[in-house]
Amino acid sequence: MEFYDIIVVGAGPAGFNAAKAVRELYPDKKLLVINDRDSLQIPCSIPYVMSGKLPVKKNAYPLEKVKEFGELLIDRVVSLEPSSLTLFTSESKFKYEKLIISTGWLPRRLNLEGSSLEGIYYIDTTTKGVSKLKEEVESSDKITLIGAGFISLGFADQIGKAFKGKEITVIEAGDHIASGVFCRDVESEMERELSSCGVKVIRNCKVQAFEGEGRVRKVITDKGEIDTSLVLVFIGFVPNSRIAVDCGLKVERGFIKVDEYLRASAEGIFAAGNCASHKSAIDGDFVSGMVASVSARDGRLAALNLFGAKVKDSGIVPAGITEVGSKFYGFAGYTERVLERKGIDFVLSSSSSFDGYPQAIGSSPLKVNLYFDQKGLLLGGEVVGESRGVWSLVEFIKELIAQRRRAEEVAASLTVAFPPQTPPPLLQPVQDAALNFLRGS
Repeated sequence: MEFYDIIVVGAGPAGFNAAKAVRELYPDKKLLVINDRDSLQIPCSIPYVMSGKLPVKKNAYPLEKVKEFGELLIDRVVSLEPSSLTLFTSESKFKYEKLIISTGWLPRRLNLEGSSLEGIYYIDTTTKGVSKLKEEVESSDKITLIGAGFISLGFADQIGKAFKGKEITVIEAGDHIASGVFCRDVESEMERELSSCGVKVIRNCKVQAFEGEGRVRKVITDKGEIDTSLVLVFIGFVPNSRIAVDCGLKVERGFIKVDEYLRASAEGIFAAGNCASHKSAIDGDFVSGMVASVSARDGRLAALNLFGAKVKDSGIVPAGITEVGSKFYGFAGYTERVLERKGIDFVLSSSSSFDGYPQAIGSSPLKVNLYFDQKGLLLGGEVVGESRGVWSLVEFIKELIAQRRRAEEVAASLTVAFPPQTPPPLLQPVQDAALNFLRGS
């Protein structure tokens, strides 16, 4: 039985970054990374593969690069024995001193009549699976997407832009789209953008069954039947935590329970990424951290703490960006629907600006919404714009929230300015929205 100082299970963003950090921090340690597949695609950019903007080969996940950090084994971990620091794969067993579990997520699946018909797909990150799905998208004239979260809207948007004339329908069981992280006005704008791409959105609609002879031809809902030739199911994800559950590690809502150093409940074991539990930096509540940016951070954080607690996880600020139609939509923290659900009184303050200056140099409109509590503490924000610069404002707002900044501090904050790349110094939208709040308070 071979011994490794450190074993990382899973080579997604958390595992990859953990392995990279291990090699930088502990160059003398013997490292093994175990992954259950040898060919992966980058999940977030699969919609662009569907539209033809990105070739499948160019979307390949850099799994082979892991070999620069340590040994890479393509095998499936079947069980752990924490008491003896032993890991079992389908073909071998290993001893370890430290173990990082970064096994990621699995797609949530439907259990309805007809669910096993051909033509019903879930997100698949293997190169073979993505290639097959691309062929299906290209050959199908009626495509139904179930669920209206970020990944579903990304698929619908890119397919609608690339293939004019296809009938594309998005079915959402709730009364929101984009996972309910945007205010109703922004949601309505997103829906108009989708409509301009030929995408129809049906809210408050529950799928009851699928029909077809061998292959799906109809989606049966509580609002009627929808003819289809392809179904893409995007109803969320569940943590891939089975090996942790089976060996007795503590879990929370299916996620591996970790402390502020990402340590699991058994000696020497850490968990990172989509399979690990996360808390909000805003109020300490449980929050899903199932995005690549959090996973990448987790991998580095777990590695830093392997041989002594060094850096605490102070919680995460939920954040994300998506592209719909001609615009980019980003959020950070708690926005309208989340605040309403939590029963938190809030004040919405907005500002409009541009993503460059002076306008003669070429610029497009930006809009920022900020959410403050009654005392002026920043709780959340939304950014809508036509340029990729949306991400920098989302990141700025996210950091202000993490630092627990109040409106006065937000208004007084310093940001860089450069004509072709940033909002104008005379109308910086985040600071201006904070001033608008102060004027009305």
